[in-house]
Amino acid sequence: MKKILSISLALILLSSNMGFAVATHYCGGLAVESKVVLGHEALDCGMANMDKDCKTPPLEGMHLSKKPCCENKYQSIDTEDDFKPTIAQSMVNVEFVAAFIVTFLHLPISSTNEEPQYANYSPPLIDQDISVLHQVFLI
Repeated sequence: MKKILSISLALILLSSNMGFAVATHYCGGLAVESKVVLGHEALDCGMANMDKDCKTPPLEGMHLSKKPCCENKYQSIDTEDDFKPTIAQSMVNVEFVAAFIVTFLHLPISSTNEEPQYANYSPPLIDQDISVLHQVFLI
């Protein structure tokens, strides 16, 4: 459950920073096609290629062009802030460093040469034989 939640949150963060665009293709002033795209993708209905004149090459500065019947409009859905993790300023905590050294480096705080209390301890006698009580026998 935690893995699914963490993966879904990572995907939400990734998708929010990618920057989607809604591309709409207008042909003759009417919206013909709309897509959700990443960046700018060229949408085409095939009508834009029909207006080109292939017989005579255009002369520079002497050619008047018509307004094309097709156009693409893009509406960007972009986040304003980029995700930047905050960098925490670290302050040295003396108590934490001392506890870390004592715990992980096994440095004794005080030198004690006492013998442990459990060194000469003998266990109590058994009241009942457990293997007979549970009827477990080695054959």
